[in-house]
Amino acid sequence: WRGLMVDPARHFIPAADLKKFVDMMAYYKFNRLHLHLTDNQGWRLPVPGYPKLKSVASRREESFGDGIPHEGMYTKQELKELVAYCAARGIEVIPEIDMPGHNQALHAAYPEFFCFPKPDMNVRTTAGNSKELVCPQKPEVWKFYAAVFNELKDIFPSGIVHLGGDEAPTELWEKCPLCREARTRAAMKDEQEQMKAFFAKTAALLAKNGQTPQFWYEGNAGIYHPGETVYAWRQGQALQSIEKTKKAGLNLIMASSEYCYLDFPQIQGQRNWGWMKTTTLQKCYDLDPAFGKPEKEAGHIRGVHAPVWAERLPDLNHLLYRAYPRACAIAEAGWSPMGVRSWKNFRRKLADHRQFILKRFNYDMERTQGNEPAFRWENNK
Repeated sequence: WRGLMVDPARHFIPAADLKKFVDMMAYYKFNRLHLHLTDNQGWRLPVPGYPKLKSVASRREESFGDGIPHEGMYTKQELKELVAYCAARGIEVIPEIDMPGHNQALHAAYPEFFCFPKPDMNVRTTAGNSKELVCPQKPEVWKFYAAVFNELKDIFPSGIVHLGGDEAPTELWEKCPLCREARTRAAMKDEQEQMKAFFAKTAALLAKNGQTPQFWYEGNAGIYHPGETVYAWRQGQALQSIEKTKKAGLNLIMASSEYCYLDFPQIQGQRNWGWMKTTTLQKCYDLDPAFGKPEKEAGHIRGVHAPVWAERLPDLNHLLYRAYPRACAIAEAGWSPMGVRSWKNFRRKLADHRQFILKRFNYDMERTQGNEPAFRWENNK
């Protein structure tokens, strides 16, 4: 598993630009494209019977106070063509529908799905998470997600659906009268048991379609089910994630933010929006997906995954600028065992690749983007 994630939920990426991104990732032998299709800042998947996903959830008034409206929604045909385009290049497409949190855009369109409906809710215009949770006690929520999963089945033949599951403000379930009553009836001790039940119900819906779930791993292995696949992403928690998921019988994909988040600055002096640490090219290259664990303790690790979150990446140029050349390092980390890697050789090859990428894809990995400094090829850090 060698994956890259793009984030059209935060800034819409036209299908033609996604294909350009795919061309480069295919050259570096990535074999999974993860589409983060929904979040607080936008919803990009059309679902029959739910027109406000396009008229409301796919649009926001501005981004970070810039005063510029932003919108975008893929058509079903565009997504099918993207899947075929990727398949021809050896890449499988994984859609993500984030739940039960990260759903302010959905709340703006269909507030009746939520524990505490706010009819005046707008699609989020800044970064950060929202205090919104869908209510698992409302039948209309499950009718909606069944329609979503049916649509995904028609578009994405992988059968994998990433369900997010991260940063959910479960205290809302603790306060919700319907959820409290449900916990009492089922003798659940807390919201974490309710989260496990929520994931079990979504997994059952997926199973009816022959689909399987994936999740962002939140440290509590008990809320997932043996055989499921989770992504280790939280900073400083990679080792314990490896150990806990092994014990719980889960599959793990390594996406540790301190090595793999390609929206983070790659050199000192690049623009940082407050929550990002500088992640150098060498830091990415030094990624050991097993974090030193022997095969018997790390055999459940399926590969590496590098997200390129797009709160501050408004177009393909910004996306590529942040992703490369670090994606080259992630690709090698996913392809080559630690014992055969050479940072010196990698740097030498990368200089040649810069010229090749410029000639083949008309993209210069050394150029500046706005007022940010270019990547320093002579810098060994």
